[in-house]
Amino acid sequence: NRGRRTIGYHLVKSAYGQWLPGDEAGHWSTAWDERIGYLQPHMLHPGDPVRKRMAEERMTHPPVCLDGSMIAVVIDVLGECESSSPWTIAAASIEATHMHLLLTYGGRDIHRTAKWLAQRTTKAVHQRTDHAGPVWCKGKWCGYVFDESHWWNAREYIERHNVRRGVDPRPYAFIAHPRV
Repeated sequence: NRGRRTIGYHLVKSAYGQWLPGDEAGHWSTAWDERIGYLQPHMLHPGDPVRKRMAEERMTHPPVCLDGSMIAVVIDVLGECESSSPWTIAAASIEATHMHLLLTYGGRDIHRTAKWLAQRTTKAVHQRTDHAGPVWCKGKWCGYVFDESHWWNAREYIERHNVRRGVDPRPYAFIAHPRV
């Protein structure tokens, strides 16, 4: 990817206890022990019941499913964050178990941005709802978008998540008009 200009990011953040390492649907985790079998990052790894059991045993809180009030808070905070940032959100799907965001490139480190978004939304969920404890898992999946074809495919993929839930493909007021 050297020499290629980043035009955006497809960020996926799972709720705490959801899509654990070893999940039968596959997983992107890099948290693995070399003695047991280190797996390379940035690859979708197959399900592994032993790895999933180990991840479940490390959990200190029950898994989180975002309810309607928690989702509403996340939506509000994402809008607040976007309005004060150099990037925009071109597509989003906020679901009970995870969220997808398609962010334009804004010049800031995406890993710090993802951490900031998780911290801001978690703090607001704690302040505005009865939920205590973690909201999001420790890691994230972040795909770098380098070309328009990838951009539009990621946008359509995220919008299909919304349609599948029976809502408008672009249901949030903070979603920017499409641009690359």
